[in-house]
Amino acid sequence: MDTRKKRMLLGFKSVPFPLRADGVAVRYLPIIEYMARRHEVDLIVISNGGAEELRNLDGLRSYCRKIVVLQDPRLSHKNMLTKCKTYANFLLPWTPPLSVVAHDGSMVTRGIVEATRGEQYDAMVWVGGDLLSYLVDALPSMSVGKIFIDFIDSPFLWATRRKEKLFRFKLLDLYEQWKTCRWEGDVIRKVDGTIYISRVDAEAVPSGHAPMDKRHVVPNGINIPSGVNTERVSLPSPNIGFLGTMGYPPNIEAVEWLYKEVFVPLRKIHPDLTLVVIGRYPSQSIRDLGEKPGVIVTGGVDDIWPYINGIDVFLFPLLRGAGLKNKILEAMYAGRPVVTTEIGNEGIDAIPGQEFVLCRTPEDFRREAMRLLDSPEERIRMGNLGYALVKEKFSWAPILSAYENLTLGTVPASDPGCNRKKDSLVSAGGSN
Repeated sequence: MDTRKKRMLLGFKSVPFPLRADGVAVRYLPIIEYMARRHEVDLIVISNGGAEELRNLDGLRSYCRKIVVLQDPRLSHKNMLTKCKTYANFLLPWTPPLSVVAHDGSMVTRGIVEATRGEQYDAMVWVGGDLLSYLVDALPSMSVGKIFIDFIDSPFLWATRRKEKLFRFKLLDLYEQWKTCRWEGDVIRKVDGTIYISRVDAEAVPSGHAPMDKRHVVPNGINIPSGVNTERVSLPSPNIGFLGTMGYPPNIEAVEWLYKEVFVPLRKIHPDLTLVVIGRYPSQSIRDLGEKPGVIVTGGVDDIWPYINGIDVFLFPLLRGAGLKNKILEAMYAGRPVVTTEIGNEGIDAIPGQEFVLCRTPEDFRREAMRLLDSPEERIRMGNLGYALVKEKFSWAPILSAYENLTLGTVPASDPGCNRKKDSLVSAGGSN
């Protein structure tokens, strides 16, 4: 077992700080904190240059040997010739999909090369698919032992589930999906390993496009306060709740659907019912919902746990998106009963009817919400089972150990119970 201190480089499209800034921070701040205690960690961050992002970078400096900030090429003005070159390249089938590139993104390649000049790293992890092709272009000039890409969510899965259209013509959207599948498979083949947050994401690209043994599943752990926080904010009861970053389109869509299809019909029958929406950065449409009778929109709060503890039943009618839903793990960890869709359960793999309730239609959500609200005993039973599931499968300690072993090979391999079949935490297993 190699236990010497090693050097790791992590690359980000956004600043992974503070903890709940976004999904990347929820996933990577615990990883940075853990790896920095055991190794030397450098960061490359592509930033928008805003004052808040710069303050957040200061929060990371105590963990890192060096932080290099590169300007996001999407924020600078580009001339028409540069834009035409980007769109012309899109028409070539072997180039990256349009969703992951930028006009004159070569400035990112140059920045990475300059930032790593004279440096030697045991491993590098690039987080996310955005601007990834410019890292690939920089690799020949870098001295790195192993290269990993943590896609987190599969870009191809996202492309197939995306509601917004990138183009006016459907044929071009289908072409973008095809290119995304081909490009993601090409990335898998070129690097030493790719990381995904769930098995569904890891297996999204068909096995014929890329080897399965280069795809690894490393889920998020659950971020909990020291000790169990049992404090409870006084909220009107009975209530149903939603938790998540409320500037995120799939969450906005879910809450708007929840209000229209579930809450409004139920409140006609139960006028004392309350809908509580917990989460930072609420969009204007979500803030407008907060003005409706019976709706509470908290916005960002210093501590989410007292609010989570104040919810009777969590409803997550997630209709699109990919990856593991940390908001559902948090609700389960607090012992709150959860009602969600197949997409909401992806990566969690909870047992329907025992650890959560699976619903597909508005009628399902309305019926199950009222059944749970009318049965405190059932809420407690399901909440206890959900808590046990999260504690068993999504504790950070074994996940961090497995991540270190995968990227740096410094600790014994472990099996923290990634799923009910006891598959390896860091292997997609070659299944199709």
